[in-house]
Amino acid sequence: MIKRILFLIFSIIFFIFAFLYAKPPEADLMKAFINPHSQMEKNIVKLAGISSTTVNVFGTDEIPNNNQDFSEILDVYREYPASFLSAHKRELLKNRQYRELENEALEGIYSPLGFYAAPIDKDPYLLATDFLISKNKNEAAEFEGKTYQLSRLKIQNTKELESLIEDVKGKDIYLTGTPVHSYFASKKSSKEINIICLISILGLIVLSKIFFHSVKVLIPIVLSIIFGFLFGFSACTFVFGKLHVLTFVFSTSLIGISLDYVLHYFYGSCSRGFKTGLTSSMLTTVTAFLTLLFSNIEVLRQIAIFTSFGLLGVYLFVIFILPCFKIPDTYNLNWRLRFPKKLFYTIILAVIAIGAFNIKFEDNLKNLYVPPKHLFEAEALYQKVFNPQAGEFLLIEGANLEEILEKEESIDGFGLSNFVSSTKRQNENLALVKELYNADLALLENKLGVKFNPSLKLYDSEKFPLNKEFMLDNTTSFVIVPKKTAGSFNIADEISKILKRLRYTSLKLLPVVFGMLFILLSCIYGVKKALKISFSPLLGVVFTVGVLSLSRLSLNLFHILGLFLILGFSLDYSIFRLNGDEKSNNAVFISFVSTALSFLLLSFTSFKLISSLGLTIFIGVTVSYISSLFMLKSEHEKI
Repeated sequence: MIKRILFLIFSIIFFIFAFLYAKPPEADLMKAFINPHSQMEKNIVKLAGISSTTVNVFGTDEIPNNNQDFSEILDVYREYPASFLSAHKRELLKNRQYRELENEALEGIYSPLGFYAAPIDKDPYLLATDFLISKNKNEAAEFEGKTYQLSRLKIQNTKELESLIEDVKGKDIYLTGTPVHSYFASKKSSKEINIICLISILGLIVLSKIFFHSVKVLIPIVLSIIFGFLFGFSACTFVFGKLHVLTFVFSTSLIGISLDYVLHYFYGSCSRGFKTGLTSSMLTTVTAFLTLLFSNIEVLRQIAIFTSFGLLGVYLFVIFILPCFKIPDTYNLNWRLRFPKKLFYTIILAVIAIGAFNIKFEDNLKNLYVPPKHLFEAEALYQKVFNPQAGEFLLIEGANLEEILEKEESIDGFGLSNFVSSTKRQNENLALVKELYNADLALLENKLGVKFNPSLKLYDSEKFPLNKEFMLDNTTSFVIVPKKTAGSFNIADEISKILKRLRYTSLKLLPVVFGMLFILLSCIYGVKKALKISFSPLLGVVFTVGVLSLSRLSLNLFHILGLFLILGFSLDYSIFRLNGDEKSNNAVFISFVSTALSFLLLSFTSFKLISSLGLTIFIGVTVSYISSLFMLKSEHEKI
């Protein structure tokens, strides 16, 4: 009793401190996989984040204006109108085409729709106005007799995006871009997962009624899952501080294993091999997940800690807390598997052998998502109308901002130098404008009958508001170049290379994990029994790869990650079958059915990342469970 109280007090304090220490979860998908110690990969994560915040809004109706706040930038151009020149104005000044400059200025001044970025008395030739307009033009294109306008809006949060989606409803306006796809994918996936959770809960209620004649048994099951989740979350929070949302997705495996432990307590707590089976199951599964710490993949390292400590929490809950609950009456299904053993293994081996020659891999992150029809059609129309060029990123390094800006100004691309000029360029601009004023300002004053007081000041580019938008760190900026340039790279290609490397790492780690588990099982049960226990999980993993290959599915990183979870689930089935009695076999069956059903339902989700995981685990645990029926017979089971 004292141990139980001390355990509860420790757990409560542990949970409270974890929630106080916790930070909001990380949602950026790439930060789940990129090595945080590599500077180049850090830059790729930042660039991927920057490029995935823009929404393309186009159509024949009036499109929304850019939602960015340009007030600070406008203040700069208003105060320093001669420091920043558009390419057009700069060319006219270099060629001393002062009459044309004057005519353009008069046209702008007399225009009823005139807009002045800077007061006319400070900027008589509307240089700041021309520079600002040249950076903020909406694109237009003709297609099939219609004129389409295009605006690129930067989306800061989901609320802004929802407002934009609501604003364009019922209009001939289309949205494309990563934020739009992420929003609809997330919304659809949430709805699908909620439906799956509801079906899973109903399935669990049915199983409870069949095997326990009561749904009250769900109370300790749910409590064990919550306790394990809190234990894993707390430990992971103290180790990493900020958890990734994918960590929570993959750690749902705790639900299945928590169910295993509670069911086996209800069915076999009085049997001789119960504690041995429970302890060895916990140790082997924890070992399987802790090995992921060596993967150097951030989300796998988080999953390793989360799931390992979560399982430890469930194990301690069963040992200390579950005895407080009354063991319910159990009902045993007396049935035997009558499928021919030789035929079963013949089919399995045939699938593995043929599948080995058809293995293909897919490392493109885009192929993990299939867009809804309306977004697919919008993307296709956007490509036809505007024919956008897939720009490449070029990193610019320099000792300081001035050096970086000077380098950028010699490159044909889009970067910080499109908005602010280097000190060297500003001095050149001021000299050109001063020459204009000396030659023509008096004539313009006579024509308008006013006296100007033009501003000729140098701006400190270190203070420019957009610096943080383009600077990756104090010595590195980026420029988007329209075509392949020496040193440039494509974000999608770089991400594919990273995913490929991570897939290789995971594949290499899989046999290491299996080897460590086999050694641990050999120490506990001896080599002969360890071979029997390990055979079914190994068969499940290899068969899954064979089935996916024969189905012409290209294996992605998430298929590979699912193989690790197959080992964790399947080892439990084998260990409990070996150590339990006939009652324990029913617990294994209930656990298998609930787990297989949940992951089978996940395999039908539209988001390929989740469906890949669900299909992989469903195939693996099903084959592993059936194989364990042939391979393993408990020493305590009555014949």
